[in-house]
Amino acid sequence: NDLLRGEIEKAYENIQLHYLETVNSLTAAIDAKDSYTKGHQERVARLAFSLGKALNLSEKDLDLLKQAALLHDIGKIGLSEYILNKKEPLSEDELNATRQHPLIGAKIISPVRSLQEVLPIILHHHERYDGKGYPFGLEAKDIPLSARISAVADAVDAMLSDRPYSKAKTIEQVNKELYCCRGTQFDPEIVDVTLKIGLQNLLSA
Repeated sequence: NDLLRGEIEKAYENIQLHYLETVNSLTAAIDAKDSYTKGHQERVARLAFSLGKALNLSEKDLDLLKQAALLHDIGKIGLSEYILNKKEPLSEDELNATRQHPLIGAKIISPVRSLQEVLPIILHHHERYDGKGYPFGLEAKDIPLSARISAVADAVDAMLSDRPYSKAKTIEQVNKELYCCRGTQFDPEIVDVTLKIGLQNLLSA
């Protein structure tokens, strides 16, 4: 029985490993599909990690935050290249399609046992502090802390990057945007820490 149990566990671990490799391949596929996403996930992961350290997250939570940030946009594999690279503003239907990507991402990684703890971060990284985000309209502390951190890191990198429909903002412009959205889109505590330490310092950490 012990031998059989050991073989079953080993086989399951192999399945988990292969699935995780598939997830990583899908992430690479998104990078190839969406020119903006290339490098975005790594930059978000680095900034989220720096913010997490500043907010005194545990080593375990920092590791989970980094994993989630690297995978946060994996659900975009389900979006068309037309939507991902469209230069004009998206239609309401196209916006609704893009808002499905956290749900799609969570569904993709849900079979990976080792990634169960990152699921809530991926699922909720587009929730807003004021409850006007998606996919569930959670608000304030109902949103996992790591998801609130990811939301800030994701938005900062988006603002600092050239997008199909907008040019990159300066650090000063991003600071103003963060302050304006403090308590509405973003957790005010995370914004305060970001502005106190300074984006330039966090980005170079």
